[in-house]
Amino acid sequence: MSSLEPEDLARMIQKVNNKSTVTFINQIRRRISILERPLVTSRGDGKSYIYSNFNPKYAQYAITILRTYYNFCMPYKAYGELATPAQRIGIVDKVYNWEDIIYFR
Repeated sequence: MSSLEPEDLARMIQKVNNKSTVTFINQIRRRISILERPLVTSRGDGKSYIYSNFNPKYAQYAITILRTYYNFCMPYKAYGELATPAQRIGIVDKVYNWEDIIYFR
């Protein structure tokens, strides 16, 4: 960081946000329904979702699979371009599909 000019460092700091982290946490909440179970409220008029007693090993597997899919297979539009998080930081140059991930292509 010491090699950067103060203006360049200030521009980088202005671009920092937690949008990608929040988006990933929301994907976990929406897509991994095996981590929660519906309970009927005491009045019986609605459902409440709480985390179930789930084997942590399998929960970690599910989150790892979702994280890989999110970072390499699921493009979204940000700053005017459609790309995956791995493309944005320069790790890969294409959007992968499930077969590429499973068979290490």
